[in-house]
Amino acid sequence: MSCEIFPFKFFFITAVALLATLAFCAFARAAGTVTGDFLLVDVPAREVSLGSIYAPFYGRPEASLVNPATLQGINSNYLVFSHYMSVFSYHYEQAEYFHPVDVSSCAGVYFLYSGNDALYRTDDNGVPVEKIDNYDAYLGAVYSRALNEEYNVGATLKLVSSKVYDNASWGAALNLGVLYRNYVNKYTLGLDIENLGISTDYFVDKSLYPMILRGGYGTEVFHYEDEYRISVYVEERYYINELDNSQTSFGMEAFYKKFFVFRYGYIIGADQGSVSVGAGVKINDLYIDYAYVPYFISDNAHRFTVKYVF
Repeated sequence: MSCEIFPFKFFFITAVALLATLAFCAFARAAGTVTGDFLLVDVPAREVSLGSIYAPFYGRPEASLVNPATLQGINSNYLVFSHYMSVFSYHYEQAEYFHPVDVSSCAGVYFLYSGNDALYRTDDNGVPVEKIDNYDAYLGAVYSRALNEEYNVGATLKLVSSKVYDNASWGAALNLGVLYRNYVNKYTLGLDIENLGISTDYFVDKSLYPMILRGGYGTEVFHYEDEYRISVYVEERYYINELDNSQTSFGMEAFYKKFFVFRYGYIIGADQGSVSVGAGVKINDLYIDYAYVPYFISDNAHRFTVKYVF
């Protein structure tokens, strides 16, 4: 089984997930507008620098917030903090804690808060007269389990809250994921469906959270002893209830002596391509990752992630 290039079981699970998604898709598109767009914002520096790829990783805590099956494989506790300031002056702060439950399962909790401290109501002359209260936040839990040596499954549950001025909403969203890992040929296949849930906005204007079906592939293309290692990734994302229906990402990760890593990503979307680059360093049990995304016209965006392993 492990020597098959395209494992039958993985694609059987994929087919089941696709059928379930298509059944839900008609309901999602008929529901109305989309709410909770901040759920689409990518915060972790490593994944952003790879072109916002999350699906095909093994033992990667930060990626598990999107594909929960990627959490299984860690053997230490992780404490993670990420910061991102968008080009529109929204700041995102994300904190996470993960730990192995036993040899075949892992769990974690995470929290994200976002807001704009410069959002004001103005008068007819454009003069700020009142600061507008605003925030987006979610509190989540993730659990991942190994079914056997090759397959991991996982789920995340998020409690979501948003507020702009006097309008507030609450809801819950679920991510489900599966990961296949081939030890012989050193590749992984990942699949997840994201933001299956509902908020109080649904009862006002039939709005649902932005739902995504994501599938990815990753493999190691070069390895020289413990000094050099290069991996490449590709991921396809289908936005179920968004107008821009799909994106394709390509990513590359090059390690040097388990101390320094360089990353590059490229996204092909409905409108234009998007480039991202990043780097990371390891200092004892501390990992520091950085991602840079040039926006060309408006500004550039920087993301930072600090991870402590203990």
